[in-house]
Amino acid sequence: MTSQDSSDMPQEDKPPEVSLLRRFLREPLLHFLLLAAGLFVAQGIIGGDEREVILVDTEAQRYLFSQEEDLRLRPLTEGDKQRIVENFIEEEILVREAKARGFTDSSRVRALLLQNMRFFIGSDIPEPSENDLRAHFEANLDAFTSPPSLDLNHVMFSDPDTVPEGILDALNQAEDPSTLGDFDTRLGYRLRFIDQRRLVGLFGTEPAKDLLSVSEDDQDWRGPYVSPTGSVHFLRVINRNPPRTPTYELAQDWISTHWLSAKSNELLDAALDDMRQNYLVVVEPVEGGPND
Repeated sequence: MTSQDSSDMPQEDKPPEVSLLRRFLREPLLHFLLLAAGLFVAQGIIGGDEREVILVDTEAQRYLFSQEEDLRLRPLTEGDKQRIVENFIEEEILVREAKARGFTDSSRVRALLLQNMRFFIGSDIPEPSENDLRAHFEANLDAFTSPPSLDLNHVMFSDPDTVPEGILDALNQAEDPSTLGDFDTRLGYRLRFIDQRRLVGLFGTEPAKDLLSVSEDDQDWRGPYVSPTGSVHFLRVINRNPPRTPTYELAQDWISTHWLSAKSNELLDAALDDMRQNYLVVVEPVEGGPND
């Protein structure tokens, strides 16, 4: 004898209260009433909140994630994305608070508003002692360690139409490659200690990936790399610099600045906790974002 699903059982074999409940849950009117009640509650919560809204929409998040991925040359982790969104929210709060305090008279530029607000919050920090600085240096060695970087030779052509045929062969065979191309007054022929972020900023994502993948025994010229302004660049990796940590004595001025920045950030975090109460922050969910 085959088993029979409970849904096929005669109605009289089911407890009356179960049968009634199932019929009630199937009613479209009930679904409508539950949805309406939920919307009413949500509207009451948001509608009764008179705080200024900070909306981080999906378009803004995708733009921020894309920019950071280009700099890091790798996909972002969920933690990376969460920090990017949180940094955006904090900057937005600071900009709005700066405007509320009258800093708009000095500049309408977002970066200057942020700078003014940060200075306003961290202006009362006392001077650090020698012991403060030494302890800060030892506790933050990673922050004072330079990232790996490249030394490069660089030749540029301002006009793409002036790049001669066979330029890579000419560069590889020339006794003085700096005589080829146009002199770049901004960068020059030799670039020192160019780390990944600066490489991306100068030449773009794909050129940076290409140059970072060059093997240690390869010193051939590479290119062409076309800049956003239309100029054409050729580059050769001539040295790879490993991460370096300076001594306390060499980094002392930098340590003082870093200590001041850290203390300022502590005050800033505390101030932001208070300021955030003035705003209703809404972060739209993004596929692959921190809200998934």
